[in-house]
Amino acid sequence: MKHRISLIIFLLLPLSLMAQPNPWQAWDADVISTLNTAADLEYLNEEEKKVILFMNMARHNGPLFTETFLAVYIQENQVEKSSFTRSLTRDLKKTTNLNHLLPEKDLTAVAQGHARKSGEKGTTGHSGFKKRFEPLMGNPYKHVGENCSYGYEQAIDIVISLLIDEGIENLGHRNNILSSDFNSIGVAIRPHRSYRTNCVMDFGNRDRSGMNEIPY
Repeated sequence: MKHRISLIIFLLLPLSLMAQPNPWQAWDADVISTLNTAADLEYLNEEEKKVILFMNMARHNGPLFTETFLAVYIQENQVEKSSFTRSLTRDLKKTTNLNHLLPEKDLTAVAQGHARKSGEKGTTGHSGFKKRFEPLMGNPYKHVGENCSYGYEQAIDIVISLLIDEGIENLGHRNNILSSDFNSIGVAIRPHRSYRTNCVMDFGNRDRSGMNEIPY
């Protein structure tokens, strides 16, 4: 069984994607609707749903995501170009038509529990990773992975910061988000004592053969 975990901490205040230029205009509305796999779920809030949508957009059409959301984010937030931003551009330009990440209640529950406990204690990291995922391993998930982010409240900031993965030599967050191994996701954004906000993404590889790929 394969486990992949990754951690990132941001000390800056949350950054927001500016309205102009509008990166949404280049995306087909029907495509966005298809990629918005969490749209109708009541157990996720709007930013958690957007986290899943932005990850699916990057996975579905990395080149277009680069030209739109990534380009605007870098410009508006004055992100300095580095080896990490350059490698992200290369990786996204090679990324197309990966499996959509479908939200799952069990992965969401694991993410919610970890985000809540981390926030209450003011801790960071992947404490208790194996124990938290043990009930899910083998059945229904072959592989699992986890990203943790601190200090960002808005989905676009969370996703793009993890994709850039500045200073993380193994690019663990980026690799999880763009992994062809994963087809399932749980996301939780909760308050944090030290960083104000923390987000946990829990990824899974679930056998979907013979299943209707409808999130539940």
